[in-house]
Amino acid sequence: MALLCTAAMASGYVTNTNQSVQFIRTASRNASLDVDAAYFNPAAAALIDDGFKLQYGHQVIIQKRTATDDLVLLSRHEFEGKVFVPAYPTIDAIYKKNKLAFSFHFGPMGGGGSADYENGLASFERMFCAIPTSVSQVGAAMGVGCDKYSVDINFSGGAIIYAGQIGAAYSIIDNLSVGIGARLAYQKNKYEGSIKNVMINPKGLMFDGSMISASEFFQGLAAMPMLEPMKPTLLYYAAATAGMEVDATQSGLGITPILSIDYKLGDKFNFAARYEFNTKLELTNKSDAGKDAGGMFKNDSTFRKDIPGILSLGVSYNILPNLRTMLSYTLYFDKQANFNGKENLFDGNTMDVALGVEFDVTNMLTLSCGYTRTQTGATAEFQSDIDFALSSNSFGLGGKVKVNDKLDVDFGFMAAVCEKMKKKSVDTTTGLEHTESFMRVNKMISAGISYRF
Repeated sequence: MALLCTAAMASGYVTNTNQSVQFIRTASRNASLDVDAAYFNPAAAALIDDGFKLQYGHQVIIQKRTATDDLVLLSRHEFEGKVFVPAYPTIDAIYKKNKLAFSFHFGPMGGGGSADYENGLASFERMFCAIPTSVSQVGAAMGVGCDKYSVDINFSGGAIIYAGQIGAAYSIIDNLSVGIGARLAYQKNKYEGSIKNVMINPKGLMFDGSMISASEFFQGLAAMPMLEPMKPTLLYYAAATAGMEVDATQSGLGITPILSIDYKLGDKFNFAARYEFNTKLELTNKSDAGKDAGGMFKNDSTFRKDIPGILSLGVSYNILPNLRTMLSYTLYFDKQANFNGKENLFDGNTMDVALGVEFDVTNMLTLSCGYTRTQTGATAEFQSDIDFALSSNSFGLGGKVKVNDKLDVDFGFMAAVCEKMKKKSVDTTTGLEHTESFMRVNKMISAGISYRF
């Protein structure tokens, strides 16, 4: 199941927050006193009841990514990527005895998902949309023109960070505990695709406007004696339109130290804080000869893509014995991380604010809902169709069924709708101004079981 984890709902630019079924149904878990405290509030493990608690959560994720580009020369202007992930698992475990507790959590900690773009991306197609203009300029002296092009582009790219963490918590006094832990993160990215069949419709001389290979056209012109002075340029165009392939992976390991504290005030309030240090991640490219996208994924080259440090604060309040509210605040230190230079394109750090409500309808049934507002720190200059970070609004709902004193079943649904961001720029190939826009929608269905031994 873990090998199928190729998409997630990210709040931070890198970090995924959908680390339990309870999060999906409440959206706010920073002050959790349940088994998912193993991730969200590790210090609280020393304040819950003695015993061993285990939970498995299963999520199904559907994601749609849309990028548009109004550059007038493009043959298409909307590019869509689709993701379907049938298995996104999380595991939590806590063992507590007297004042000491140990916890474990596993879950995909990061990754924007594996998206398949059947028609490629605008950033790829922009490399070819100016070919008709170039052909007309080169062939003007011979009366050759061109007004159409076509290219077959397909691309799929995915990133996932598998992570397992352990922690120890100790209750200093009855209502105050501290925790220390560490997480081992392994990131694996995979990119596959090709650009081929670059075609144009030259008209004039011996050309009748039929679609032919652009590479063969430029090679033919380069062989003409009258165009000898332009031969280097023509051969460059021939190579640039010959197409390319990519079959590359990137991987790296990192360790995250984690500190946490939890304080209970009577039976109503619980306060929690967690700090995760920045995780240094250096990724190494691996690609086959001729399949590195023209050097974009050069074999054995390295680059940094850290997991930013995190400060999370949470408070829960029991309004009534059967009615609880939870408030969470999470800050991601994007500007202090190393994204191979892209951290300089953040004008502030990303943050989440979340509110959740739980209501015990009966002793067996609990219903819940929640809302998260994510405000990205990424600027418009940061965004690209292959890598974008957007502000979003997330809504969750679901419930829990208490089967007996030992077994619970949780279920939930969450939708995360990102705010469209636009970026105006000048195309480097054509010199034309154009506007891009980026959008993403995630839907998650989840279920899980918790058992108390």
